[in-house]
Amino acid sequence: MELKKLLIFFILMCGSGIAMAQRGIIKGKISGQQNEPLAGATLLVNGTTSSTAADLNGDYQFYVNPGNLNLTVRYLGYRDTTINVSLTAGQLKIINITLKSRQAALEGVVVTGYTQGQAKALNQQKNADNIKNIIAADQIGKFPDPNAAEALQRVPGVTIERDQGEGRYVSLRGLAPQFTNTSVNGEQIPSPEADVRYVALDAIPSDQLASIEVSKALTPDMDGDAIGGSINLITRSAQSKKPTISGTLGGGYNNLMRKGNVQGQLQYGQRFGDKEQFGLLLNSNYYQNNLGSDGIERAINDNELETRDYELTRTRLGLSSALDYRFNNHHEVYFRTLYSRFTDREWRRRYVFKPSDEEIEKLTKDRFEAQSVLSLNAGAKHTFKSFLLDYEGQYSYAEQNTPYDNEAAFIAGIPSVLNYADTRYPSISTDEDYKNNSLYSFDELGMGNTIAKDKNLTAKVNVSVPYKINSSDGLIKFGGKVRSKNKSYSITQNTFENLGGVPNLNQFAGSPVKDKFMGGRYDLGNPLDISSLMRYFNANPSQFELQIADKAADEALESFEASEDVYAGYLMGRQQIKKLMILGGVRYERTKVSYSSKDVIIAANGDLEAIRPVTGSSVYDFVLPQLHLKYELDKFSNLRAAVTYSYARPNFSEIIPSQEINREDRVATIGNANLKPVKALNYDLMAEHYFGSVGIASAGLFYKKLDNFIYRRTIFNSPYPTTGTPIIPRIDITQSQNGNDADVLGAEIALQRRLSFIPFLDDFSVYLNYTYTHSKARIQSREANEGNANVTEEIRLPGQASHVGNASVAYEGKKFSARLSLNFNGSYLSELGGTKDEDIFIKNRMQLDATAGYAVNNRFRLFVEALNLTNQPLQAYQGNSTQYIQREFYSYWMRFGVKFNL
Repeated sequence: MELKKLLIFFILMCGSGIAMAQRGIIKGKISGQQNEPLAGATLLVNGTTSSTAADLNGDYQFYVNPGNLNLTVRYLGYRDTTINVSLTAGQLKIINITLKSRQAALEGVVVTGYTQGQAKALNQQKNADNIKNIIAADQIGKFPDPNAAEALQRVPGVTIERDQGEGRYVSLRGLAPQFTNTSVNGEQIPSPEADVRYVALDAIPSDQLASIEVSKALTPDMDGDAIGGSINLITRSAQSKKPTISGTLGGGYNNLMRKGNVQGQLQYGQRFGDKEQFGLLLNSNYYQNNLGSDGIERAINDNELETRDYELTRTRLGLSSALDYRFNNHHEVYFRTLYSRFTDREWRRRYVFKPSDEEIEKLTKDRFEAQSVLSLNAGAKHTFKSFLLDYEGQYSYAEQNTPYDNEAAFIAGIPSVLNYADTRYPSISTDEDYKNNSLYSFDELGMGNTIAKDKNLTAKVNVSVPYKINSSDGLIKFGGKVRSKNKSYSITQNTFENLGGVPNLNQFAGSPVKDKFMGGRYDLGNPLDISSLMRYFNANPSQFELQIADKAADEALESFEASEDVYAGYLMGRQQIKKLMILGGVRYERTKVSYSSKDVIIAANGDLEAIRPVTGSSVYDFVLPQLHLKYELDKFSNLRAAVTYSYARPNFSEIIPSQEINREDRVATIGNANLKPVKALNYDLMAEHYFGSVGIASAGLFYKKLDNFIYRRTIFNSPYPTTGTPIIPRIDITQSQNGNDADVLGAEIALQRRLSFIPFLDDFSVYLNYTYTHSKARIQSREANEGNANVTEEIRLPGQASHVGNASVAYEGKKFSARLSLNFNGSYLSELGGTKDEDIFIKNRMQLDATAGYAVNNRFRLFVEALNLTNQPLQAYQGNSTQYIQREFYSYWMRFGVKFNL
């Protein structure tokens, strides 16, 4: 009955829209005096609720009643402009509008400097229907952020996980990365990593992007699998008939490695034709970074200590293009591409001190890994007299290829004593010189290669029908989508032990990499040169024995294939009632998944017993209602509220049905192909005030109620398998399962403003935000046992930092500009231990960065950027905050060069 009412309402609204077919259409482009598109500019018909906002290219269009119209155009940082238009029924009129800066005397500096980047983002954010943050390319360029992850760390409520000091994974509002989806130009991209869905955004260079949108409350026309939020990376497109060529050429220096890096970017864009029908944009960039880290790691339960020296060479290659053709004012087609390739060559050198075994291990790892993401989007947009139609097809492919991952280990029988009186820098004492390579005999050599593939094929269509009820404008929008995913992972792993005759480590010693390790507190001696050992292995294969059972088990456990099909449809309406905007609707998504992998069974004597193929599949449906309210207090202030329903699919590592059965230890770890997604009811409130001189002050609250929260559960003395005829009568099984709930509560505040209202500070600006998040999840107690397996305990959600914030102060003069930026991430739970005392936390971290630039003229600008000036380490602790188990230092690194715009 409810569905019938909904369909009747939909038909009436469509009929209303068709009845208004004799309305006219106004469209065009809104630009500044330098012909720059003013994304997010508002155009409204005075005396009515009819209004629209310009898109990223400054283009706008909307349906209005015919007659003599009085239009007002608004854009933060620019003067309001009023124009008169005469429109007849059914007429389409093109009106291009140029706005003047509020600060005409300084427009060459202010508009193209501080104001332009802020204004683009804030105008779009102000006019958005849902709660979102937008950062434009110009604004990204004000910070020293080379990749998309680090650009996002400046957004309120965003935390990033780092790898070797560089931002990699993004978390929104206290939820781990798997609760956020990532799109390019509005469509999800696959993950190159095997065991997860989310994308490591260090692979995507920031200077390939026109803007980044962070939606914190979903609308029905967006994918529903995003509890934390949705990140949309938008690539650039051509804007004007005048050719534009811009780029960056620079170098850099890493203080820890005493090595340089190189950076280059080049972009060309132009529109062609007498009416600028055809647009072409090409963008490319390349960045090579030589970096490393000094670190120590401690295994408390085993009383072991590692010293770790990393040396890395990372490259980022980005290529993007945009082609569009406008047949006329009603129809256009487009084709967009994005390709990114991230490579990581890693050398890792370690000592592992094992006092209980009276041994010291010395190891070296040499690995090369390449991640690539390709996204191809082709679509069209049509403007008809009574409705709008757009459709798109997308092909995206992600791959992580590790052609070699080699690690060798040598062992010396040297007793050692570890002293943790100084928990930050434990002391090591040994009976013999542990740096003497002649004391180390060959233990094992591991050689592997892996490849992970993830492919998406997507088709979608959207129809928008504008209508008018009395003097209030509205819009009905509906559409559908189909996405097919195929994901696979394969591994080859060979481990060799000594058959006799392999020389000691002194025959394969290399040269020291650094003069001092950890500030000279420890000595690494001459490390193992693994390339020398590999040459010896190739010349003397008969001295090495392949561990066949280990090879079979390792390859079987990790390899898998999976397919996933998603079918979605939605219906939503948007109604403007004076100053109140109401947007509501519902989205339906059905997901079909299937997986295949292998079981590995270890016999009671510790030998490999069997490897068995296993498959799994599941189907699940979600109906996702969404409601948004936006009330315009005045032309600079909004109140927003949203109630939305969303979900998050499990990671592939949790659902692939591979299983490891260890009968010797009576424990098993099994996948769960029937694992259900986490679902959530989300509440959001936001108040925002925009400053006409370009800026914002905002404050918001959010609450998320998660159900079917995924947690690791141990089933004591369970039969295996858990259904059907048991093969093993009693074994302890650990598995990811649904069943418990979790809560996330938070608040965020933000302030961005030029300090023009304070005498003598009109060239300064501030960028501040802070987010507080509290979470609570219920899981099976880690004190549960066979007699009391259902007892629960409360934990904070893994990945949730209570305190996150940014503070930045900038100076923007006529020629010189400078900025100091501080980013703070509070501590968070990284990994649940077997007991509460074994929980692992990442300690809070505060990083200071600086940038400065000098405008030689209107075309060339010199810049310098410095990151991690205070040498903030990655620090992990177990149980309590003084019991460190990992400390990793990176020192500072910098870049410098020239930016040009020809």
